[in-house]
Amino acid sequence: MIKILFIALAFLVGAVYGPGSTFGAEENVSVLLPGNPLEGSRLFTGKGCLRCHAIYGVGGASGPDLGQGILKRPLLDIAGVMWNHSPGMAHVFQEQQAIRPQFQPSEMASLLSFLYYVGSLDPPGDAAAGARLFVEKRCQNCHSLGGKGGKVGPKLDHYGRYASPVFLTTALWNHGKAMAGIMEALRVPRPSFGRNDLSDLLAYMRSVGKDVERVYVPPGNPQRGAKLFAERRCSECHSSDEQGGKTGINLRARLKGSLMKIAGSMWNYGPKMWARMNERGIAMPPLTTAEMSDLISYLYFLQFIDPPGVPARGRTVYQEKYCGKCHTLPGISGTVAPELAKGEKLKTPMEVVTAMWNHASTMEERMLQESVEWPVFKGGEMADLIAYLLSLRKGADQPAKKESSVGKGG
Repeated sequence: MIKILFIALAFLVGAVYGPGSTFGAEENVSVLLPGNPLEGSRLFTGKGCLRCHAIYGVGGASGPDLGQGILKRPLLDIAGVMWNHSPGMAHVFQEQQAIRPQFQPSEMASLLSFLYYVGSLDPPGDAAAGARLFVEKRCQNCHSLGGKGGKVGPKLDHYGRYASPVFLTTALWNHGKAMAGIMEALRVPRPSFGRNDLSDLLAYMRSVGKDVERVYVPPGNPQRGAKLFAERRCSECHSSDEQGGKTGINLRARLKGSLMKIAGSMWNYGPKMWARMNERGIAMPPLTTAEMSDLISYLYFLQFIDPPGVPARGRTVYQEKYCGKCHTLPGISGTVAPELAKGEKLKTPMEVVTAMWNHASTMEERMLQESVEWPVFKGGEMADLIAYLLSLRKGADQPAKKESSVGKGG
């Protein structure tokens, strides 16, 4: 039920928010982060993707369900998966007498962001598992639920009305340090949370509570989350790329998984973070529920940003996939396709990806004519190929030097 509500919210948000400037001419980490990760839901429905693909069981059945985590991978790897299955999708378009959708680069960016984001949710919480956790983690020593439990901490009945575990995550973050002191005084071991624990605990609270009306939190805004990461001084210890502190973990390298796995990690590493903050004179930053949603969304989207492609490897990909059989590059003669180093709309990775999708049907016909097998991209190959193609543009985009008039007669 929660996932159905999530999809309904996604479509609503996609309709309310207009297209944003997700990608610019200079594609760096901050620009690659979407403002509204659900904006692409509008395109997912409007371009007809829902006719073939479902998300958590809502939609068509001729393609795979995209809510099952199969696209929880970097942006250009998602583009590679779409390319790999393009011939099969083309045949489905023909069978359904449907027109292959075309995209602008900003639209493709929004769609890929949405496809990545739909894999961020864990399965719905299990109330029975949550009841066991409530006892095993010794929550009842301090908190009461349904009239049973301790009185040291606040009652937890009201959390049953919250549809998102982010509300519970925010409370754990804001009160975690004080809770640690109380647990130490009561000799209660500090619990750790695994992947589904927070969702299960919330499901248990919901099953005990009598609230019918649900309270939702808007989807997190990764761009706002990036600003919070800097403003709350998280970057003084943690790095998200080549920038940032070195005393904490590298979040892009180590912090993987769903939104709730990230939330659990924030709780689990709490004591270590408090000690580091105390050493550096950093006050524990409180967060509102909306801020927590933004911050976790930002941390989740760090895995959406591809590691830098390597042009040398990309040249090998270009040769192994027989791209030069059709396309012209400096020093490499093609036959029937445009020169990739001079395309006016091939100046950024997203423009390249979009052009590949929009012209896939034409390329498939050309490949059949040239007896070239449809190339399949593995992890990282798309990023390397695009890095190689864009490296060739550097010389092509340089303005021609004007002949010097120094020393010439007037």
